[in-house]
Amino acid sequence: MHARRKPCAIRRHARSVRIPDFALGTAIAALVAIAPLRAQGVDPCTVYTCMAGISGTGATGGPACAPALAFWHGVLAVYSPVFNPPASAARRASYLRTCPGASYAGNATILEAIIAAWGWAP
Repeated sequence: MHARRKPCAIRRHARSVRIPDFALGTAIAALVAIAPLRAQGVDPCTVYTCMAGISGTGATGGPACAPALAFWHGVLAVYSPVFNPPASAARRASYLRTCPGASYAGNATILEAIIAAWGWAP
């Protein structure tokens, strides 16, 4: 007798909700997996490119460079307890050197120009 019963509205609703719940769970798992990557900061090559544009042409780089500039002036600046220009310049230069493109001979002078212009500024 139970085999011929029609499913009630609650059971039908529960069946239709399972797929979105699975998708939501997958999305949350993906965000948790990606979160540590965002916590590491901005890619050093992105920072290098944006800072090179600012140093060479005075351009802002547009909205794409906003996170890189915020990272440059925020995370890469050293405060001990006030702004420490030599330590900030050293930290910023070593961070930019982690970009493989900054190690080329022609790009080393650009890196030095970036540090000379912006490495010592808060």
